[in-house]
Amino acid sequence: MEKTVITKAVSEDIDSISELYDAVNTYFSDNVNYCFPNWQKGKYPVRRDALEALQKDTLFVLKLSGKPEGSFILDNKQHPEYRKIPWGIQCDDKEVMVMHTVVVNPSYRKKGLGEQMITYGINYCRQAGAKTLRLDTHYKNVPARRLYEKCGFRSVTKWSAEIDEVNQEFDVFEYIL
Repeated sequence: MEKTVITKAVSEDIDSISELYDAVNTYFSDNVNYCFPNWQKGKYPVRRDALEALQKDTLFVLKLSGKPEGSFILDNKQHPEYRKIPWGIQCDDKEVMVMHTVVVNPSYRKKGLGEQMITYGINYCRQAGAKTLRLDTHYKNVPARRLYEKCGFRSVTKWSAEIDEVNQEFDVFEYIL
């Protein structure tokens, strides 16, 4: 496999990341959408999400031979309901990191790119002095759940949240650093 490099995204990456979002949502609509109704082409994730993360310096990109093939957002933005979850470690908000919007080009599914991004995120958070890395995924997203567990995340609980006026269930994970 070609050489992978993971870095913070720059403005020149936005078009490619936006195309990745569309490719993932097209794949979901043509196959099994583990994240429906959240993830839909033109709804989420979209270019605006990448731009907002870029402006906050929280957007990361995985490049294969110089071409963006994966992306994720890493910040300390927790959903307000996260405060009710029985986490394995209690700490200040500034000591918590959250990974969002993890995407891999569908052409590279099952090639280890997701694992590389998750591992990078864990190491980045550790170096930043965080005490824990948290994330969630739709409860039907079995491939993501397996990936997170393979990377050492602990399943904490199921969590319900209303998103776009639809009550949805998520599995919540934590990696104590």
